[in-house]
Amino acid sequence: MSKTAKVDCISGFLGAGKTTFANMLLRYYMDSGLRPVFIVNEFGETGLDADIIKADGFEAIEVEGGCICCTLKDDIAAAIVNVIDAFSPTNIVFEPCGVFIFDNFFDILKSPAIGKKCELNGIVTVVDSVNFSSSKAIYGSFIYNQIKNAAVILLSKLEKTKNSIDEIICDIKNINPDAFIMSKIWTDWDKNDFELLTKQQQGSSVRHRTHHHNNLQSITVELEIPFTQQKIDTFIACCTSGIFGDLCRVKGLILTKAQSVLLNIAMQDVTIREFKCPSKPTITFVGQTLNEKEIYEFFRSNP
Repeated sequence: MSKTAKVDCISGFLGAGKTTFANMLLRYYMDSGLRPVFIVNEFGETGLDADIIKADGFEAIEVEGGCICCTLKDDIAAAIVNVIDAFSPTNIVFEPCGVFIFDNFFDILKSPAIGKKCELNGIVTVVDSVNFSSSKAIYGSFIYNQIKNAAVILLSKLEKTKNSIDEIICDIKNINPDAFIMSKIWTDWDKNDFELLTKQQQGSSVRHRTHHHNNLQSITVELEIPFTQQKIDTFIACCTSGIFGDLCRVKGLILTKAQSVLLNIAMQDVTIREFKCPSKPTITFVGQTLNEKEIYEFFRSNP
């Protein structure tokens, strides 16, 4: 049994696809005979990522309500220690919130409580190929920091994007010329791709230290009644048109009369799929200028 757990940090801006990739990596470790666990830190009051991972049969721990690099440093350290003591994992896949900055992460891993229990395996940053240009223009400090500190950059949503992949790769190389960039549609990944990832992410370290959250806000709304399809369509239109404010991320569980669905909106990229609701339906909004009045009025006036 390994005396230390290897930690993979899967970073990336809000809605980039971190949880989807974490699920893939967990499955690879499981199929390789290892014992992986998942720890996630959500920005906002509601977190669904641990529930998504648990639904696929993995051990998952969620630390929500803030950011590791601000208020949750001690909570993350305690979560890592508790996970190691409870499950004796060989690997920990850690997904920080989408506005994560790397200032304190390595200090946590080097702390006396953790230092002998785990070691960094590598840092991977997921870059959203659909929203890269628009999100970089508005939230560049987060994206710059996450790209600058990654040994490996993964491009997500390649099957959706209409943007030039060569231009995105060029932009990434201007930020981090040393990064290894993997641009392959995720559904086409096989064992060789994960082995290449593991090899390339060795030697990760913090290269660029900065910290500010661009005045990001979050609002979480508990949903009292099921949505009709018309209400879902109207809600998505309000999110993507700017009526609810300058949103970079909307995520939540919605009940309809027939089922519960998981809604993800990353700027203009919208995905919705059936997902068994583990608890009371909620929706979390994250952005720079949230129109709280319009958000709450929507739920009061659209039965």
